[in-house]
Amino acid sequence: MDNQNQDLQKKVEKLEEEVKEMKKQIEFLLITKETSNEIKQISQTKVNNPKPQKTASRQVKVTVENEKVDYEALIFQKWLPRFFIFIFILGVMWGFKAASDYGVLNKYAKVGIGFVIAIALFWYGNRQMKAKRSTLGQSLIGGVLPVLFLTTFAMHHLYHMVGSTLAFTLLTIWVCFGFYSMNRYKSEVIGLISIIGAVFVPFLVKSNSPNYLFFSIYETVIYLCFMYYAAFEKYKFIYLSSAILLHLSYLIVALVNFNTNGIKYFALSIIVQHISLLAILIKSKLAIKKQVLILHTSFILTIGWIFSAFEDQIRTMFLIFLCAGYLFLTFYYKKKSDFFFGFSTNFILAISFLCLDSVSENLLCTVLIIQAVSTYLFYLRYRDLLKLIIAALTFIPVGISILSVGIDSFWSFETMNWFMLILALITIAILAYKNEDEKQFILLSSSLLITVILIAFITQIVQILAVDQSDNMIRLLINISWILLSILTMILGNIKKFKVWTYTGIGLLLLTLGKLVLIDLPNITLMVRAGLFILLGLIGLVISRIFFKGSSSQKNYKI
Repeated sequence: MDNQNQDLQKKVEKLEEEVKEMKKQIEFLLITKETSNEIKQISQTKVNNPKPQKTASRQVKVTVENEKVDYEALIFQKWLPRFFIFIFILGVMWGFKAASDYGVLNKYAKVGIGFVIAIALFWYGNRQMKAKRSTLGQSLIGGVLPVLFLTTFAMHHLYHMVGSTLAFTLLTIWVCFGFYSMNRYKSEVIGLISIIGAVFVPFLVKSNSPNYLFFSIYETVIYLCFMYYAAFEKYKFIYLSSAILLHLSYLIVALVNFNTNGIKYFALSIIVQHISLLAILIKSKLAIKKQVLILHTSFILTIGWIFSAFEDQIRTMFLIFLCAGYLFLTFYYKKKSDFFFGFSTNFILAISFLCLDSVSENLLCTVLIIQAVSTYLFYLRYRDLLKLIIAALTFIPVGISILSVGIDSFWSFETMNWFMLILALITIAILAYKNEDEKQFILLSSSLLITVILIAFITQIVQILAVDQSDNMIRLLINISWILLSILTMILGNIKKFKVWTYTGIGLLLLTLGKLVLIDLPNITLMVRAGLFILLGLIGLVISRIFFKGSSSQKNYKI
């Protein structure tokens, strides 16, 4: 019975979600209808009564005037308090420096004055908040945290009054105080100061043997608290800062003091953060599209930490886990477009990195080419621009790497890579021509690119197959292969009524003639020279006859 009740509850929840989506769609349709009716009524009144236009224009002017920004309030009430609290803190720092230089104050007096200033700022800021001068009050309370951080730093580093354990405890208390103030006064500014201070807490404590496990646990807990709070309170800047600053703090430590165990702890912490971002995306009410972009960025950075921290087997295990997880989420949220596109993008990225990690070098290019074509098919199906970008960023570098490696033998992985590249280019060209708008540009550019690559591929294959032949025979076979390719191109252009293919074939034929005259002519015998010129002449005459015969139906050609 309990299982049946749980199933019924799940079904009821799904039905409620579907009803909510239907209500949203109905409201959207009603709004569009009302706006269209209002536009029609306004247009009719404009035709019948031209005079009311003045009142409408006056109303527009009044609304524009009402929506003008109050720059005086913006400058004097919002930005100046924040600017001058920063100036005040700088003045306090220089005052302490001058007092220590002249011997006016000892170290205990300086530390005591620092805490007194922090208490005074909090007291006066709290009074301003009660007096409903929130911007000034938030600026004063936000200034408390830097004073506390600097005073504790001076106690620990400069005056050696407290040890590292007590200093770290005090700094953590100040961060928690900032979190409490952010929650109490609903201030994103105080939260930003707190989270930036939390970044530098471990760097403000001296330690001869740093504990990377403790450091990673501290950073993870701090940033997850701020991130979850910011997500459900809709604090965009704190949410973005908590997602970025964790990577920054780990990167600083990794660059300053590299440690393999520390990198592993950092990578695990980053994975936890990425899973948290995923959970927040599903549960929170923040703007989904912005969260999806943050999730994509976090995913790429997470992959980077995984590759830098773990060895082959563990790295492969994490990548398989990411692939399986995002594949499940893609199918589970296939009816929610934003989630579907976001999760499918990360799945494609995970597959790409898994291929880079697991597939051997000989097969890697072919696998990535197949994946790029599959991603392009996904783009054509759903018109998700990110998929097109991923397909291009995969296909172009892999294609260049394939073309940069020559073919040494006929039965080789290089031959397979070249063949798969040509086949993929033809497939993409056909799909793009059928589904995109710029058909003429696609047909022209793809035809030229494929022709050039085919020339290079055929030339290498002929040289390999005729390696035991004389130089005259090799040149003759290369020219004949070019001529056959040009004939095939012109035949296809004539069948499909594509002028571009016909002109490409003629251009290839002229290129063969130019190569024969400028390069091959001094190096081939008279017999081979005569045969090639006779063959080119006959082909040219046949082409002219075909064009003369088809001149009457030339209007049917597609450009």
